[in-house]
Amino acid sequence: MLLYNNEDMKSKVIVYDPTSSDKLSKVRGIGRYLQILKENFSNEFEFVNNETMKQLNNDCVFVNPFYNFLQRPLTLKRIASKQIAVIHDLIPLKYPSHFPAGIKGSIYILLNKFALKNYDLIITDSEASKKDIIKILGIKENKIKVIYPCLPKEFTKSQNSKEVLSFPRRRESRLKSPYKNEITDWIPSYEGMTLPNFCLYVGDATWNKNLVNLAKAIKIANVNCVFVGKVFEPFSGKAQIPVLSNRQGPLWGVAAKNTVSSFSHSWQSELKDFFELTKDDKCFIFAGFVPDSELIKFYQQATLNILPSRDEGFGFSFLEAAQFSCPSVLSDIPVLREISAKNVLFANPNNPQNIADKIRKIYTDENLRNKIGADAKKRSEYFSAEKFKKEFLSVI
Repeated sequence: MLLYNNEDMKSKVIVYDPTSSDKLSKVRGIGRYLQILKENFSNEFEFVNNETMKQLNNDCVFVNPFYNFLQRPLTLKRIASKQIAVIHDLIPLKYPSHFPAGIKGSIYILLNKFALKNYDLIITDSEASKKDIIKILGIKENKIKVIYPCLPKEFTKSQNSKEVLSFPRRRESRLKSPYKNEITDWIPSYEGMTLPNFCLYVGDATWNKNLVNLAKAIKIANVNCVFVGKVFEPFSGKAQIPVLSNRQGPLWGVAAKNTVSSFSHSWQSELKDFFELTKDDKCFIFAGFVPDSELIKFYQQATLNILPSRDEGFGFSFLEAAQFSCPSVLSDIPVLREISAKNVLFANPNNPQNIADKIRKIYTDENLRNKIGADAKKRSEYFSAEKFKKEFLSVI
């Protein structure tokens, strides 16, 4: 049995950890959520895998931190005295034509809806997701609790790190920005990449991420954009990282160019179109997966963060960027208005020209850039680890 500092916690709390057996999930949203759970509840909760979960008894609280309707249910029966499901979003159920489940997936959806009846409470990441859960699943409002996630500890510690904030300066390499009224007198560098100014996209590449319209906007704005995420790794040339010299574009590996043809699954149609659109374009730099220590440097050096999604459950990259006063251009959708509290520039996700105009606005207006970054930083303080932990424990 675990020992707790919280005297009110009488039952053992068990959290299922899918990342223990699925390495790929560690670099997706579930990996981030598990990370903050482990950092904040290492003394209070016990994290288990598939095998140890089978040994649970009824005298405990069970938390499923990633209730996935498109995967086989963890269990179809009650396995604990209290069961809590965390549903981050219902995007695949909300847009079935863009996320075809297939026969097996459709069966899993039905089974998961049945299994959800054994859960006493649902936690979700935003009020927008709560509305979707009520509408799509027919769950009563009093059974759903919105608990906003927080940032991993490395993000909050690193903001005061002199080493991270000490950007390389190369005054001999003064470069003009795409806009005549700005000149860059230093160039941030990352493992062989040298960029004057750049937008930053951090995330996945599913349909809701709207990458095709983002690519069109980047081309219109004529700016550099770095793409960070495991899904971009085949094009990052990790064996041979893309390099930007002072006047040239990224050098791609042959294997990376040929990978486009491998995106044949219907879920990957948007990704295939995106890479066809960006192939051989010097504005697009694919970094692939990077550890948090390097991701922080990207946020600190980026001109702006961009998230033009058609839909989201939360929008983590806004919060990560805001922690380092990096301004964001976000799509004008309810969930991102909720999370950002309007401390950003909003763009129409269906209009590449509008997205490009907002990018240009931040690039060309230093005062606006600084104000949005400062306001976003202040907003990020609302999503504290203390608040997250207090609210999570309150439902246990």
